[in-house]
Amino acid sequence: MREDGKIDEEYVMTIAQQVSDAKDLGHQIIIVSSGARAGGYGLVKFEGMSISEKQALCAIGQIELMKIYSEKFKIFGKKVAQLLLTRDDFTNRRRFLNLRNTLISLGKFGIVPIVNENDTVAIDEIKLGDNDTLSAYVAIGWGADILMLLTTVDGVLNKDGKVIEKYENDEQLLRVKNSHWGTGGINTKIEAAKMSSRAGIKSVIVNGKSNALSIILSGGRTGTEFLPRKRLRARKAWIGFMTKPHGQIYIDNGAADAIMKGKSLLPVGIIEVKGNFDRGDTVEIINSGRSIGRGIVDFSIDEIREILADDKKGYDEVCHADNLIIR
Repeated sequence: MREDGKIDEEYVMTIAQQVSDAKDLGHQIIIVSSGARAGGYGLVKFEGMSISEKQALCAIGQIELMKIYSEKFKIFGKKVAQLLLTRDDFTNRRRFLNLRNTLISLGKFGIVPIVNENDTVAIDEIKLGDNDTLSAYVAIGWGADILMLLTTVDGVLNKDGKVIEKYENDEQLLRVKNSHWGTGGINTKIEAAKMSSRAGIKSVIVNGKSNALSIILSGGRTGTEFLPRKRLRARKAWIGFMTKPHGQIYIDNGAADAIMKGKSLLPVGIIEVKGNFDRGDTVEIINSGRSIGRGIVDFSIDEIREILADDKKGYDEVCHADNLIIR
């Protein structure tokens, strides 16, 4: 955004040029963009801060935002598509698969998808400023190789104010104040980068005003890099990062060791269950007071309690290994 509250069209032009150049080299790119509420403020200036007024600004500004993106990409011979999403589009398996198929099809057509949260209906997302998490969800769901989180500084800064080239832990960090239009700032970018890197995606936090995209795609280094873990299979990534847990299963150390080695979770290792879940729901797996993973259960909470009241023997696994993700 410019200082006057309007969308910075020169900056959008820079993004369009870098993305178009990358696509000409054969890369597929999705843009996750904020700016709808601020874009609305640039057109209809009022100081209202109620939820409904913020939603109205988003509805006004989203059209302006997409018009500018479309105009700038058209200069480079590229077309764009708009996707407005909420968390439910990821937690619901059927909707998630439909979304993934749409992104794949847009890639085949050579279109640049531009994703934003559907702030006109998603009240919690307006309060939290969740676009950084949304970008991690999109990257994980799409199976991206790289997630780039653009910010107004050169990367994540350490306590001396210098850029951390490789993220190791939160003790390195210098917390910075959020911008006027942002509500998450660098902190939500760090959490998004950590999430996607745990799913096996290389993640970097970089200065959006730099030529970061071309630098990184050419093998160079800039900003702060979060090294990826081993790539997760698509279904396990969905279970681990996008589903909404409906309860908790507390397990002993023996069960924890077994599932860490790729085994299924059996009733004999369960100590206690909490929550309100049914067959097919996701639960948190708790050991020694901390969450060690998530799994999709084959029994409801009432059925598991009946099993625990019995001798726990002679029953099938509660969570099959294929439906377990260990963090």
